[in-house]
Amino acid sequence: MRRSLHLCLYNTQPERSCELREALAGLNYVHLAREVSTATDLADALADSEIGMVFFHLDPDAESVIEVIDKVATQRPDLALLAASANRDPHVILAAMRAGCAQFVCEPIDPEDLAGATWRAAAQHLTALGKSRLVCVLGASGGVGATTIACNLAMEVGHLTDAQCALADMDFQFGDVATNFDCRPKYTLLDLAEAGASLDQELLTTAVSDLPCKVSLLSRPPLPEHLDSMTPEVLDRVVHLLTTAYETVIVDLPRVLDARSFVLLERADIVLLVCQLSVASIRNTSRTMETLLRMGVADEAIEVVLNRFDGKSGRVAQTDLEKTIKKKVYATIPNNYRLVTQSLNLGRPLAAVNAKNPIRLAMRAMASKLIAEPDRKSTPTPAQSASKSMLKRLFSKG
Repeated sequence: MRRSLHLCLYNTQPERSCELREALAGLNYVHLAREVSTATDLADALADSEIGMVFFHLDPDAESVIEVIDKVATQRPDLALLAASANRDPHVILAAMRAGCAQFVCEPIDPEDLAGATWRAAAQHLTALGKSRLVCVLGASGGVGATTIACNLAMEVGHLTDAQCALADMDFQFGDVATNFDCRPKYTLLDLAEAGASLDQELLTTAVSDLPCKVSLLSRPPLPEHLDSMTPEVLDRVVHLLTTAYETVIVDLPRVLDARSFVLLERADIVLLVCQLSVASIRNTSRTMETLLRMGVADEAIEVVLNRFDGKSGRVAQTDLEKTIKKKVYATIPNNYRLVTQSLNLGRPLAAVNAKNPIRLAMRAMASKLIAEPDRKSTPTPAQSASKSMLKRLFSKG
């Protein structure tokens, strides 16, 4: 189940209740919380802060219901409002829209029409909530285990929140997120890119593979030469749709920092930079952090994850890493090459291979920490804004 939208049905026609409820029951992302028939009961229902949408059935007295819509829209602009009626008079439809309804559905209700209208109305509400969490996972150098961390982190977040966690493979040419789950998706990012102006929530739902481990996977394009289809405009739209539909979105990024990466990093709440305890990896971590800062990513949004940490103090210690990056390590993941290799070869998450292994427990602890994070979005400094403006101009040059 993706992010669930709690809905209140306003219906003054009791004989239509069953039909309307059945239509709404066909929307797997909507939970019908209440049905009311008076403005007073609606006010009581809206005291429930979980309700995010009101579905108004205009019949039989459209004028009186539209008056209620107008009052709700004025007092609760945060709500998504939707109307339905058998009356197709353009004046009635226009009046409902002017009163505050984002979408209008004609009766008899077509399931596809209702689904599309609800998605469009819900998108406005869910985006306004600002509760989506976008996490970008990036390796400081090749082979540090960033993809393994992204995959297992997504699964742990899904289980801890009891909701599907979106996982997008944005390593467009050589990503292997699907392999980590032994999954062969029917649709990929390429299908979304080829949709053009038709790209919407319904299409995203089709392209995403819902896995039983509470991960909703969006796979990379099938072939490396499909990279050109992954334009910044397409990626911006895809990320917007993902963060509208899911509470948590985890993106596995390639090491290449270009216009495509910039679109994703610009939207990120947290950037997890994965490294190992070696001189080369620490140097690359420092360089990557400096690059991210120049791109306009806020320093407080960048966190470093130390992978394959054996706890031994050799030539390079964790304190050396923290001294170089000028901040504490966000999380440490123990080293167990045999177990991780077994997980990758089987195409199964670490929790499925050995639920009590230290690596899995460290992943779960990091997921718990991530979920508890407050909103890190802050107003960019003048220097960051100037940096973003410069990079946008640079990346836009053909």
